[in-house]
Amino acid sequence: MPENRMRIAYIHDSPLFDRLETDYRDPLKLRELGFTDVVLSDQMSGCLFGVTPKLVNEVEIVSELGLGVWLMDDLFTLPADSIAGCPGSEETWELTGQAIRDVIESVPQIRGLVFRYGETFESSDSAIKRVGLFDCQCIDCSSMDEIARRRKVIELLESVVCRENGKRCILRLWDLTSKGIHANRILQSKVLSKWGGDPRFFVSVKHTMTDYWRHQPWNPTMTISGPARFIEFQCEREYEFIGMVPNWLGPEWSQGPIECGERGRTGLGNTLPEEWAGSWIIPIGGGWSNRHADNSLWADMNVHAALALTANPNRDSSEILHEWIVENQLPSDLQLLLEKSPELILRLRYLDVWKVLKNQTWMPSENWFRDDNFVPGACAKIANAVVEQNIADLLRSERALASAMARNHLLEAEKLPVCEHTDFIIGSYQWASHFAEWTEKTWDILLNHAPLSRAQCKDLLVARLDEDPLPPLSVMD
Repeated sequence: MPENRMRIAYIHDSPLFDRLETDYRDPLKLRELGFTDVVLSDQMSGCLFGVTPKLVNEVEIVSELGLGVWLMDDLFTLPADSIAGCPGSEETWELTGQAIRDVIESVPQIRGLVFRYGETFESSDSAIKRVGLFDCQCIDCSSMDEIARRRKVIELLESVVCRENGKRCILRLWDLTSKGIHANRILQSKVLSKWGGDPRFFVSVKHTMTDYWRHQPWNPTMTISGPARFIEFQCEREYEFIGMVPNWLGPEWSQGPIECGERGRTGLGNTLPEEWAGSWIIPIGGGWSNRHADNSLWADMNVHAALALTANPNRDSSEILHEWIVENQLPSDLQLLLEKSPELILRLRYLDVWKVLKNQTWMPSENWFRDDNFVPGACAKIANAVVEQNIADLLRSERALASAMARNHLLEAEKLPVCEHTDFIIGSYQWASHFAEWTEKTWDILLNHAPLSRAQCKDLLVARLDEDPLPPLSVMD
């Protein structure tokens, strides 16, 4: 594996709950797996004003074990009592610069700092406040166009983190919508033209065009010139059953998304950055829930793939999967079943009927289901539109096909030889089958009651879960 290609582990905790408990926080495990770096503090704790004695001690321990340590925060994080509060105020930039200096002085062992913009999480710490790069519309902010604001971010971070303090800095582009630069080659090139050339400054983007959904093209900005970049991968997708159902992502990462017509044309095997710093890997976590599968087997599978492809992006995904199965003493026949899991996920989670009607890149299938929740407003919107277009029977047929596929996968899983993880493997396919049949019946009910208000849809979904529970799922408020 190239010595300079980093593999950063990051546990993405929910903004609404306490941190996830997982052995992927164990630095010894991370090092054994092949990770080079780890993020120890993020926007949940607010590293700019959240360097506690406990964090200092943790940084020291992890650094001594040989892992590079990163701290992360949102731009801008400011003292709550500060009169500064917008990018148009010079004080905002000065306070941010000083906060960076203070963090580095407190924990000089860190490899670097990560700053995310495009989404800003509120902090539970009453002593700090967060301001988004484009939240303010005051006169001063209005006079600074969006390109200029983004360029100023690069100037600040490169100057203070890299040149002044000799640390590495990652700018995580999180402006994922059509107005952002995350997947816009022209705008991103304009912004990155302000980069001063310091090799310690990096850009990080998701491999997907927007969020971690299917029906997503490979991020088209991957090959533009500028700072070396990280590519981000989520191994237990919150939009695709939070690790409850097998979801083999190796082929998508290696050769591009098949449902976008890109298989064999994009992915790591065909489209790499000019300068690839490495991979930002999320083994566990993401989204707004703290519920996950009680076994990390399917996440482990994708972690193995992300690390293997970082080492050699030209490796065959089937070979990688076989390697993981052998290492974990799993039945060889499981491979054939897992290689069919991407199609199962498509059938369970996404709606072809909705794709025909709306063909959305942002929120495919309207996020009728995400994390551990059914979303009443989205379900009502889909049911109403489908009935109005007189294609309700197509949606019913689609859900019946999902049920048939899930039952077939379950039958195959039940025939596998016994191994250490047999109960979890069969349980995963049982849950998938239950979900498929549950949603088949539920969509039939919703379609029969359309047109629906959000409240009416919520009542029907709650009644269904009362009648036929589907743990850990619930209905969004």
